[in-house]
Amino acid sequence: MTAALKLTIDDYLAAEADSPVKHEFAGGETIAMSGAEPAHNVVREALSIEIGIALRGRPCLSFSADQRVHLAETNLFCYPDLVVVCGPPEFVGPRPRSLTNPTALVEVLSPSTEIWDRNGKFAHAQRCASLRVYVLVDPLSRRIEWFTRGEAGRWEYQSMAGEGLCRIDALDLTLDLATVFSGLDRLGDSAVWADAAE
Repeated sequence: MTAALKLTIDDYLAAEADSPVKHEFAGGETIAMSGAEPAHNVVREALSIEIGIALRGRPCLSFSADQRVHLAETNLFCYPDLVVVCGPPEFVGPRPRSLTNPTALVEVLSPSTEIWDRNGKFAHAQRCASLRVYVLVDPLSRRIEWFTRGEAGRWEYQSMAGEGLCRIDALDLTLDLATVFSGLDRLGDSAVWADAAE
């Protein structure tokens, strides 16, 4: 990710409408979203399938990484790897329109984005009124971590690694870790990011 010149929100939205590259926007700066490595993509696809199946027949929708989200409380515009909304989705702005009421944000970590996803983006996410759970998925350690908004707005941390069933109560969702990470074994050595050794 690389930072660019400071922009207004209107400048960002106008530029993003014509940009072939997606950018997140925070504090007047744009952050270019570079192409992901195979391990990231394999895990994201598995999560998309598993979450999509789990939400069938429920009043929830899941969106892929191309769905921009606007966290109005801090004016963050971002493209989570996956976003879930339960109840009627709300959108604003010019095309591509931004979802404003996410229930869950899911980020698949990579060495180049982990600090932003774990710290910067989560700091914004905690202030989003509609958000109930923030999920981090690490292909390198095969670990899922999730933060759930508890009573009085406090965020509670849980994690699980290896194999087994990961239960995320805030979404009434159970993920099989072996299924989520199974594609990594078929990737072999290419499952390791080039920037992991830097």
